[in-house]
Amino acid sequence: MEDVRGVMEVTGASGADEAVVVDQGVAADTSVPPWDAYPRPQKSVREYTERELGAEGEHLAQVYLVRRGLEIRDLNWVCPGGEADIVAAEERGCVVLVEVKCRLAIDAPEEPMPELAVDRRKRARYRRIALYYLSEHPEVDSVRFDVIAINIVQERMARLRHLVGAFAWDGQ
Repeated sequence: MEDVRGVMEVTGASGADEAVVVDQGVAADTSVPPWDAYPRPQKSVREYTERELGAEGEHLAQVYLVRRGLEIRDLNWVCPGGEADIVAAEERGCVVLVEVKCRLAIDAPEEPMPELAVDRRKRARYRRIALYYLSEHPEVDSVRFDVIAINIVQERMARLRHLVGAFAWDGQ
């Protein structure tokens, strides 16, 4: 298993990319933000506020995407249509708008499915965000919508599911 700046990837039964992220505090790759450079709260993850848990999830998602070869263009990109957690780009030019959902799953009887929180209204909001992004970036010719679902399962350990193309332009 690699350190936190990497992930051990496993293809899940659902077809989504799954990963286990573990912070071992060893820097091996300078192309991704160092774990310790992220201003983590100095307390147990069990004590995180909703905002702190969300920020932790977005940071883990960012590290994961960079490791997967995507370029991070923007974090928390805001427009009149709303906010995209992460705007990334693939080498072949596709822009990826990523919604990150993170849940605390320590001692949970069943592991939650954070991706279910991306409901019809959230998907419609992301479609509007994409239109604003395309209007501001006419060089972009394609946009994909991904969801990264993260469950914090222990202190400094999380399970991540990456739903590539989680929803389409014309769907509900």
